[in-house]
Amino acid sequence: MSTATENDLDGTLTIELEDAATRRAWVSTLGLLAGMMQQWHFVGLLGGEVRYESDTFSAPYSWGHLPLGRTMLPREEWAPGMDEALDGLRREITAEGWLTAGHGEQAWQDHYRMNT
Repeated sequence: MSTATENDLDGTLTIELEDAATRRAWVSTLGLLAGMMQQWHFVGLLGGEVRYESDTFSAPYSWGHLPLGRTMLPREEWAPGMDEALDGLRREITAEGWLTAGHGEQAWQDHYRMNT
């Protein structure tokens, strides 16, 4: 990220959904070879840096071979493992002392503050 957000400056950790190929190009190739699936994961961002990373889960590409996530965000119904990946990440974050401090627009966009 090139610009600091309010969360970056106030010590808030935020969960975001990310195409797993964003940070690892080989993941995209692997997904295509494995049957036209896009690989996703959740990340816990603090200060623009990834501090936590969930397991990956797959979602199908849409017609025209565009990632479905470009037109519609994944949902557990057609991206099995999504809820499990998010729950695992939430457990890892709270086990390290982070407390829920709010939510963003999407159900997975939790905000955390360190328990001091």
